[in-house]
Amino acid sequence: MIIVKYAIIDVGTNNVLFLIAEYDGKKIDVLHRDSNISAMGKHMQDGYLTAAGIHRSKNILRDNIRFAQMFTKNVIVIGTSCSREAKNISEVSDWIKKRFGIDYHIISGDQEAFLNGLAVAHEFPDLSDIIMFDLGGGSTEFTVIQDGNITFTQSIDLGIRRLDNKFDEDFEVKVKATQDILQKLKLPQLDKFELIGIGGSVTSLSAYRYHLQKYKPAIIHKSRLRTLEVEHMLEEFKEMTDDEISYMMPFDRYRADIIATGTMIVNEILKFIGKDEFLISDHGVQFGVLLQAEKDLKKML
Repeated sequence: MIIVKYAIIDVGTNNVLFLIAEYDGKKIDVLHRDSNISAMGKHMQDGYLTAAGIHRSKNILRDNIRFAQMFTKNVIVIGTSCSREAKNISEVSDWIKKRFGIDYHIISGDQEAFLNGLAVAHEFPDLSDIIMFDLGGGSTEFTVIQDGNITFTQSIDLGIRRLDNKFDEDFEVKVKATQDILQKLKLPQLDKFELIGIGGSVTSLSAYRYHLQKYKPAIIHKSRLRTLEVEHMLEEFKEMTDDEISYMMPFDRYRADIIATGTMIVNEILKFIGKDEFLISDHGVQFGVLLQAEKDLKKML
């Protein structure tokens, strides 16, 4: 059994996720995890990232890559929704290639949904039918898993930063836009299934629910939230200032300006799908990168 050490960096619209893990082809042993708010897609207009968003992202990537290279040469960087759309993403991808000799892999929405599905199927092997959603800053991916096999993927342009960039503070317009976008979702009909959510918003809601001062994956991973709890938190966030939210969410202070929008989207997804509770997974696309076919993993190195 060969154990290989990898570093996976996921550059999202709002966060940069960082994972160092050992993988033997079956088991993933987490050595280090981190998440930093880059807000790369904040104020993105007409398809262009702002200079500030690029600068924040480069700083985080520089620190993550330098740290990763102390432990392994197997560093993989992937970009998702914001990277797919940004006309000037080459300012980030070319910089990474020139400075560190590492390719910047921009994955499609379907590929992102598939990798998320691999991670969730691996973490919940006893569940037969699963609908999974990954709420991000620029898009939301949906994946259907049946008996451990991924049978459906769809990515829709429903993201927290995307809504905030377009509609700013007009909350009711964001609700209506979310409802309209969800109508594009073409999920297959399943008689019985578990709904599983991943992404920074759902994990933050779980941490908030348990009054955590620090983010604790052992508590959040595989926890449950009820629709009534989500609705209650949404009403609380709508009445709070960003400073008040930051105080109540010390584990993720820099999410304060978007948590109300994120909670609203989660609430609308629950209503659209018709579930009164859902499970939360702390393992997403980074874990899926390791779990994909060996030939596909090697292509990313």
